[in-house]
Amino acid sequence: MSDISYPSTAVGEAEPSVRDYFALLKPRVMSLVVLTAAVGMLVAPTGVHPVIAFATILCIAVGAGASGALNMWWDADIDAQMARTAKRPVPAG
Repeated sequence: MSDISYPSTAVGEAEPSVRDYFALLKPRVMSLVVLTAAVGMLVAPTGVHPVIAFATILCIAVGAGASGALNMWWDADIDAQMARTAKRPVPAG
């Protein structure tokens, strides 16, 4: 057992849920990037091995999701002021 204590959330803040973490990935944007990569592999002049294709799609999805999360973190102060983006996980707390 460890003696590490984690700070509790502030009054009125809810614990983050899986939905919040999923929203950080910006799935609509990520799906467009993944679709573009998949189409690119399908129309490639030579065949792509299925394992390499899966690893490529997975890495592209993780990279696109990470960039969406970084973007949300970077723009948190701006997003908190706009009605459309104020309920995103980072600006909402």
